[in-house]
Amino acid sequence: MKTVLLFSVLFCAIALPALADLTSQDLDKIRLIVNEANTPIKTDVAWLRGKMDNLDKQISWLMVLIVVAVGIPQVIVAWRNRKDRETERKIEELTREIETLKQHIVNP
Repeated sequence: MKTVLLFSVLFCAIALPALADLTSQDLDKIRLIVNEANTPIKTDVAWLRGKMDNLDKQISWLMVLIVVAVGIPQVIVAWRNRKDRETERKIEELTREIETLKQHIVNP
């Protein structure tokens, strides 16, 4: 019990200066310290924003290159497929015409 009372008095004595009022000089010193600490942080944030803007531009170009790299081959493949289908239709049509002509020659 004596130990608890002793520690309570000791803690109250330690905490007593915390109850004192801050003067305007103390507040000015605190502001100065905070501003000095914030200056490098503000510089770093501005530098990071510049880097992010540059990175955004690079990503935009990369996206354009990806779209072009993927889009152009797909357009070429689609064009070839359409051309192949047209050629196949012509071959089928000519095959039918040949069969018809063969029938006319064999059976006049």
